[in-house]
Amino acid sequence: MDSRNDYDKNPSYSGYGKTKIFYAAGDVVELRHDLPNKPIMLVQSVDKATLPGKGSGLLGVTCIWFNTSMGLEKARFSTKDIVKC
Repeated sequence: MDSRNDYDKNPSYSGYGKTKIFYAAGDVVELRHDLPNKPIMLVQSVDKATLPGKGSGLLGVTCIWFNTSMGLEKARFSTKDIVKC
């Protein structure tokens, strides 16, 4: 009997070969997309919500950074849009 999970058995499985990355407050991240003047950001919080009957779900990662005018900015990003530096 094969005891491997779906990740190992099926290369077309959506999670195959991907390493899970967890973010925590204080991590330094940047946008995954290639944009001019993309900021280096600091993770302020990882936001989760409790869903009735389903446990908790991830809302996103709240990041802070300084814009080109040295003003402090704050926004919530999906984990698919950021990478650790």
